[in-house]
Amino acid sequence: MMFSLLSSFYSKLVLAVVACFILAGILLLGLAHQSSQQYQNEIEQKLHLKLAEYLVNDQQLFQDGQLDPKAIEAAFHSMMILGPSFEFYILDPQGKVLTYSADPQKIKRTQIDLSPIRAFIQGGHVVPIVGQDPRSNSRSKIFSAAEIRDASGLKAYLYIIIGGEIYDSVAELLQSSHIMKLSLIGLFFILGFSLLVVVLVFGLLTKPLRRLAKDIDQFQQEGLEKNANIAEHWQNNSYDEVQKLGAAFSHMATTIQGQYQKVKDTDQLRRELVSYVSHDLRTPLASLQGYLETWQLKHRDLSIDEGEKLIQVALSSARKTSALVEQLFELAHLDSESATLNQEPVAIAELAQDVMQKLHLAAQAKQLLMQVEPQDPSLMVNADIQRIERVFTNLLENAIRHCSIGDRISVRIQQHQEPHKLNIVVSDTGSGIPADDLPYIFDAHYRAENRTQDRSAHGGLGLAIAKRIVQLHHASITVDSCLGEGSQFSFALDKPA
Repeated sequence: MMFSLLSSFYSKLVLAVVACFILAGILLLGLAHQSSQQYQNEIEQKLHLKLAEYLVNDQQLFQDGQLDPKAIEAAFHSMMILGPSFEFYILDPQGKVLTYSADPQKIKRTQIDLSPIRAFIQGGHVVPIVGQDPRSNSRSKIFSAAEIRDASGLKAYLYIIIGGEIYDSVAELLQSSHIMKLSLIGLFFILGFSLLVVVLVFGLLTKPLRRLAKDIDQFQQEGLEKNANIAEHWQNNSYDEVQKLGAAFSHMATTIQGQYQKVKDTDQLRRELVSYVSHDLRTPLASLQGYLETWQLKHRDLSIDEGEKLIQVALSSARKTSALVEQLFELAHLDSESATLNQEPVAIAELAQDVMQKLHLAAQAKQLLMQVEPQDPSLMVNADIQRIERVFTNLLENAIRHCSIGDRISVRIQQHQEPHKLNIVVSDTGSGIPADDLPYIFDAHYRAENRTQDRSAHGGLGLAIAKRIVQLHHASITVDSCLGEGSQFSFALDKPA
């Protein structure tokens, strides 16, 4: 559990920030200590800049060219009165330690580099200047220095270490400075408060990311079977990149769910269609096979009329099977992504009249009256002429099949309520469609009972094909029918721009 919590992006971000703050705190503490020490060294050295010079001028440390032990002891005693933080050394002109005020057991270095001492005496350098500490092989400290001369010239150097062992550690520095303690407490408080603010800000900034991760996990767990509602969280018009990412994921998930549902529905329809079509194909194929086998076995014993009757029935079954197969291929092509339209200005009244002329013999056999209203060649729509001709053919053939002797079929072209469209209405006064069947008549697998009167000349997919063609024109087809009073199919097409 703890490992999973630490594995989250927010936890990693917080840990990284805490680590950065700790590192920054250590660096700031070191910088504060270094700056404070440098500042203190600068002040201390400036305050005691002339200390060694004053002591040299006040004491006579050499007698007849030699160090006077009594004078040195008196000088050291008087100098120690200044404070225990000073350490006094006398160096020869080559930097060798001649005598000192410290405990002999603590002296680690007996040869001192004279470069910083000479630079100090000459002046002009930026303080603090540090020199080697005789009590350490590596440490350097601030100092005051002066030359010890007599009539014969340079005899030695007075080398005073300022701030002895009392300032040798950070703990001692803290103990000696109340201001430093307050400064460190203030620094830790500022770092802690800043860390708390940053963690809270990061929490607010990463909250959308955590919510997006939760939505993705929910979508992954529920899968495509459930319709997970994740769109309401996200705003696509936001300037926040995470909001845009969430909106993009939401749109993607919705699209995937829609496509998945479409695939499921299509697959279900395909299964149902195959089931219905296989039944429709089985009957004419069985009839075709039966009559052909009968003719093959008995054609020598049959009269010419009987033989022709068998062949005619077999031919009718073959034509029905062929028509159904063609319609299946056509519907499959229209449902595919490759289905395209070649749209152009079409005189819709003339096209309807041409289709009626093509179906004139079938209508004349039932003594049907067919007409186009109005017969105006100036009525134009923007459409694929071959596809719309197929729509008219399927609708008019459907009307002819369900009309009786003396019924009327008409194609009316009207102005749509939208000025840039024309409404096309194909109506008849035939048998009509039961109300229970109306919602399903455009389904490819559906067969209404009153539409099965004459199925020898068609495959039964005409209305499904017509609906798909109209949809490809970005329109919809509707039906209004009353049993025994006829049917009316309507769709609208755009006028040419």
